[in-house]
Amino acid sequence: MVEYILSNEEMIEADRMTIASGISSIQLMENAGKAVFKNIPTKNINKILLLIGPGNNGGDGFVVARLLIEAGVSLDIYFYNNGKISNDCKTNKDKINSQSIISEIKDYSDYTYVIDALFGTGFTKNIPNQLKTIFSKIKKNKIPVYAIDIPSGINGNSSIVNGDCLECVKTITFFNKKKCHYLYPGKKFCGEVIVEDIGIKTDIFKAMKPKIRNNNPELWIKEFPFPSSLDHKYSRGLLIINCGPIYKTGAARLAGRSAMRVGAGAVNLICDDEAAKVLEPQISVELISVVKEKNEIQQIFKDRKVSSILVGPGNGINDETKSRTLLALAFVKHVVIDADAITCFEKNPKELFVDTYPHTILTPHEGEFRRLFGDEIASIEDKVVKTVEASKLAGSIVVLKGADTIIANPEGQAVINSSEAPYLATAGSGDVLAGIIASLVGDNKMSAFNAACAGTWIHSKLGELIGAGLIAEDLIDNIPLIIKKLQVHDY
Repeated sequence: MVEYILSNEEMIEADRMTIASGISSIQLMENAGKAVFKNIPTKNINKILLLIGPGNNGGDGFVVARLLIEAGVSLDIYFYNNGKISNDCKTNKDKINSQSIISEIKDYSDYTYVIDALFGTGFTKNIPNQLKTIFSKIKKNKIPVYAIDIPSGINGNSSIVNGDCLECVKTITFFNKKKCHYLYPGKKFCGEVIVEDIGIKTDIFKAMKPKIRNNNPELWIKEFPFPSSLDHKYSRGLLIINCGPIYKTGAARLAGRSAMRVGAGAVNLICDDEAAKVLEPQISVELISVVKEKNEIQQIFKDRKVSSILVGPGNGINDETKSRTLLALAFVKHVVIDADAITCFEKNPKELFVDTYPHTILTPHEGEFRRLFGDEIASIEDKVVKTVEASKLAGSIVVLKGADTIIANPEGQAVINSSEAPYLATAGSGDVLAGIIASLVGDNKMSAFNAACAGTWIHSKLGELIGAGLIAEDLIDNIPLIIKKLQVHDY
């Protein structure tokens, strides 16, 4: 099942369309409050503190408060009123006995937990000072927090966190997850995210056509190049990897071995004779081509059997790497550009962009991204937006690597791969990822966008599988386990 990820604006539109179809806004709010109520503890409770704001998130909070009172649960309501209150919020506030609403919190030790119903998706600025003090005391007393929709202090689009945000044990959201539930740093503050149905139909997606999706195999599994009994090594793809000098051969070796493991029919490492001496004892299945002249490289790149080329890992930041990158783009349709091959174009990125096209995949980390695309794009707070803008500028697929890797294409589509694999932050991990992606892409294999999504997903699943103590070689050795899971749809 395709899992869409909504922006604040798209969620507002989903609400609007639902209301237009005949479900009132007050009914949606009632449904939301009931959904929260069933996800919070109500037994063995001393007292609950509800922090309620003046908007629709606060309206949800007042519904929860009413249900708690009806259940006989002791509570205090701290109502933050900035002078503006939505009609639906006021309607539900008026159903509450005013005696439950307090103007000052005196003893935090009374509270079993806190419900955050302050701002939700409406939050875009800073936490007001009077709430900062409350947040500080909640943290000091280590009181568990449950958030309605989005923890207050997080921008729902960019996932940027105000320094005073409360870290929650659980966030109950509605209809569909939002961007901040997947993107760091906001994701860290959400705790467990529960999605509840409040009456908004998924048919709305057909009209809305959201452009952001969560990365899962359902997006690309139909294209995945599982071999058939009729395949041979060249039908499974010939990948060319440009190798660096003798003291940097490890990156190409990691990329090459990972490519073979994920399914490349053959991998050809092109290098000089000194590098070949280092590689030959370590590689038994891949081909090694020693090249000295530019025309030799051209001949290799022109080979019609070549399905894709990877340039960059351990290549060095020099004119030779730049030249080979441009040659690859000139002669081969599917090119993956990583690491040094990205940084080579730092001073003149347009030189690269003029030759890239939708079959090209750029795989920068944050530092390489800034060097290639400049501060204007790199400084965009919304990671999805900045990746999409970079993809449009480059005219290619961009994979912005990180804890929440973003894959974007020039048409504005984006996929978030939110990994729970911190141990992937280790030397050689990026080389493995580049090799996996480069192995998957090709005319008889996967499209560039789907190959980037699939490769990123496999890479993150490997990290989750191996966990503590992971080194790059472990990723390669465990690739067959992930491929087998894909074959039997055991995701």
